[in-house]
Amino acid sequence: MKRIFLISLIIFCAAFTFAQSPEAWAAYEKARHHYNGENYAAAIPHLEETIKHSPDFYNAYQLMANCYHQLGDVKEALVSYEKIIGKKEMDEKAWYNIGLLYVRDKQHDKGLEAFNKALEIKPNYQKAAFQISLLENPPMNPALRTATHLYKQRKYKEGLDETYRIEGNNVDADVFYWRGNFLKKMNKKNEAIEQYKIAIDFNDQHGEAHAQLGVLYFHRKDYGAAYEHLAKASELNPDDHELMHDAGISAYYLERYEETTEWLIKYLEQNPERRAAHYRLAAAYSEIGDDRALEHLRIAADLGYPLAMRRMEEGFDEYKKIDYSSSNESLHISRGRSNTNNQTSTAADKKMTKKELKAAKKNARKARKAAKKGL
Repeated sequence: MKRIFLISLIIFCAAFTFAQSPEAWAAYEKARHHYNGENYAAAIPHLEETIKHSPDFYNAYQLMANCYHQLGDVKEALVSYEKIIGKKEMDEKAWYNIGLLYVRDKQHDKGLEAFNKALEIKPNYQKAAFQISLLENPPMNPALRTATHLYKQRKYKEGLDETYRIEGNNVDADVFYWRGNFLKKMNKKNEAIEQYKIAIDFNDQHGEAHAQLGVLYFHRKDYGAAYEHLAKASELNPDDHELMHDAGISAYYLERYEETTEWLIKYLEQNPERRAAHYRLAAAYSEIGDDRALEHLRIAADLGYPLAMRRMEEGFDEYKKIDYSSSNESLHISRGRSNTNNQTSTAADKKMTKKELKAAKKNARKARKAAKKGL
């Protein structure tokens, strides 16, 4: 059969740590003869005999891994490599080949680990560095270009049909992710969820698929599933600050207030002007009896957030919880209002002009005075 891709066969010329028996060498030479003739299936029994006579014959494991890979049996190829991991100091090419096999088997985390080990042995190993970059920043599937162009034109049915024309090795996690996007726009949310799930089955590191699943589960009020996927998406996309916010809000509805504060603090470090987020953080602190609730309520009021200003006008009472869950916007998360470019500013959280900010602070000062009078 044709080779899917070539794994370099590693044959060491130096003496082995353990002497090999004559029977092992004879079986190994027979295996090599079949391998060189591309008769991989015939080589495997001779390699098994080799290992039976000499269990530490590492070249036999490497040749067996290559045979299984050429036969398309990636799992057995990995078994052969795994038998010698930890028993022998493997070189960078071996770890590189292991990484390729793991990626082929959709075990991207293990593939990344193997490529990193190859780089540890040989820091300038460009092939391993390239594979790492592909795993960490996967390129757009070229077969999807037409479909994504139709998405931009809002031709969602045509774009969805285009994804079903993609066949063979071009069908990957991105294909199912984009099917989910089209179905979501067509208001077929149950079907969209199934497509996002398949995308994650293909590649658990697909941050956007996790993010979109989180949003859909949130709107279903399945906050446990929403939090799981939004937290994972934030871990995979640390520069997408809105995911921090949305994970925090999901945690709030699960009454996991300590986690809510952790997420929102991280979010506000990057977006200190977001007045609604200060109010939500105040609400979480209020639930656990933390006096920082008043601090963030005041900041939200200073920035002109209506709910915060109203609460300050009523007079702050540390024993009266700040109820975020009853607000009109409580069921919204920023990703749910965004498009694929993640433009997440909303009317409640948009950055104000200097004139608006000055007026908001003036109103907030009045609110603080009223709060002091009430206290």
